[in-house]
Amino acid sequence: MQSLRAVLRKIFFSSEEPARLRLGWRLLFHTLLFFILAIGFSILSFLAIRLVPALTRWNMDLLIETAAVTLATWLACRWWCRRSLVSLGLQWTQRSGRDFLAGVAIAAALQTFIVVVLSLLGMAKVFFPAKITAESLLQALGPALLMWALVAWNEELWMRGYWLQNIAENYGVVWGVVLSSVMFAALHLLNPHISWRAEVGLVLAGLFLGYGYARTRQLWLPMGLHFGWNFFEGTVYGFSVSGLTVQTVLRTVVSGPEWLTGGLFGPEAGLIVVPALALGAVLIARYTARGKGALDEVAT
Repeated sequence: MQSLRAVLRKIFFSSEEPARLRLGWRLLFHTLLFFILAIGFSILSFLAIRLVPALTRWNMDLLIETAAVTLATWLACRWWCRRSLVSLGLQWTQRSGRDFLAGVAIAAALQTFIVVVLSLLGMAKVFFPAKITAESLLQALGPALLMWALVAWNEELWMRGYWLQNIAENYGVVWGVVLSSVMFAALHLLNPHISWRAEVGLVLAGLFLGYGYARTRQLWLPMGLHFGWNFFEGTVYGFSVSGLTVQTVLRTVVSGPEWLTGGLFGPEAGLIVVPALALGAVLIARYTARGKGALDEVAT
């Protein structure tokens, strides 16, 4: 009869990699660790706000999420994956900043494409503020830049970093992209105005972001895509961002069928997102093809 220790080792550890947890446990424990840390940081945040009321001016929930995702992923990599956090695609090379900025530019082009198409169809009107001052721009753009940067870091590190790459090690990058995209959509199930169309659109968005990772094997391009998408969709053009509203520079009023425009959830929930993401995939392919030599160097 096998000892309890031997049975538990077979359940949790792979015979091919006896020092590492099996894939399912790695994903599950990483998620549980995130929630445990988030609860702990929330308690600390509550106590800090009681001691320093001025802290309420900060978006503490997002800071807590960032701390929990980063620490959970670092610990999971160290304890269960036997790899470094940087190995998830955070190596900084001479190309990293360019990849991030290229992602932002591609996302800006896609959001502009959505606005132009909906406007030509008579389903969107863009209103400019009566007066734009440096102060009003700073109030709108300053916090938004930090907020969307943290959102991009959190979701890309979790989905395209930990989930995609752990799955890809066992089943290949295609399954890694697909399954992490489904999980990415599931993360938004509690967002306002969620619907089955929104979930489908989020899966497609996950595939799009996963393609950005697959082409570079680094997280900087998908982080730039994610940051740019949210920033230009919400802060610049004034759409809802996955059901959430933020302070904006412009104001876009959308009319027409929700199945096309996305309605109150934002363009991700509408058919308009399909050609936009297809165009984005072409732009990613063209951008990464130009620097294939550099990409091969990073991958090795």
